[in-house]
Amino acid sequence: MKDQYNRNINYMRISLTDRCNYTCFYCRKDYKEHFKHEDILSYEEILTICKCAIQLGITNFKITGGEPCIRKGYIDFISQLKQLPVTSVTLTTNGSLLNHFDLERLKEIGIDGINFSIDTLDSNEYQQICGKNKLNLVLDNLSYASKIGIPCKVNCVVDEKFNEDKFKMMLSLIKEENIHLRFIEMMPMKYADANKKMELCYELLRKYEAEQVDIHLGNGPAHYYKIKGYQGYIGIIEAIHGKFCCSCNRVRLTSLGFLKLCLFHRDGLDLKPYLKDEKTLLEKMSEIIYLKPQAHNFENEHSTTIMNEVGG
Repeated sequence: MKDQYNRNINYMRISLTDRCNYTCFYCRKDYKEHFKHEDILSYEEILTICKCAIQLGITNFKITGGEPCIRKGYIDFISQLKQLPVTSVTLTTNGSLLNHFDLERLKEIGIDGINFSIDTLDSNEYQQICGKNKLNLVLDNLSYASKIGIPCKVNCVVDEKFNEDKFKMMLSLIKEENIHLRFIEMMPMKYADANKKMELCYELLRKYEAEQVDIHLGNGPAHYYKIKGYQGYIGIIEAIHGKFCCSCNRVRLTSLGFLKLCLFHRDGLDLKPYLKDEKTLLEKMSEIIYLKPQAHNFENEHSTTIMNEVGG
């Protein structure tokens, strides 16, 4: 459907849970308490919302958390969602709770892609960032997913420690395998500050003679580059210095049932009161999506959004 600025809103990110087994510094909140299980949407309720979203032309879905794999039954839910008239269903995960059997099930039900969050290939730094050293397990799952034919991407947040050594290290993931590596600008959320390292990304792309390519991989805003001799592509996502609000195509559903229109703004609507009346639910979703804000304001201030509650 079109919003008030004539953007085609066709993509919904669905947070299954605010819980995560990691404590990454750019995402975590002060973990005083989590949402109560009885307060989060059931899978049946999420599917009801998805059916209305599909009627509005939203047919691309990203399953997120917190860490979505921490919620019991998430693969069965994805299977049910895939049975609806959708265009794509993908998963973003830290990869530490997956195993080969899970990946084979996801392949069987037709998952359209998995994004693995991996910010470093240095085990000590990985431990510092995530609070757990599961790097070898995550890399094994990434390799196996790619091997069995699941399209895979790696999301790497560009933090203050980003340098050429890390850039070169991360490139090793896409040298021999058809995995795509995305460097993501860190946004100034409530518990994380922005940084000025994205320019270094471009300097390194020039140094390694990466050429920008006209290719679109998935539903995100990344622009892609290719280095000769590498199987995978490099994507750059800049929400601040490469502000893409004019083409933003997404809304976010929290695990509590709040339809959030923009990562920065508080605008949105609690859908829970309308779940028993699909006609009203459809009308309310249409009305609120139409009012999606024109742009974020990350370049000027922090957002009060808490990342683990909305899944990025």
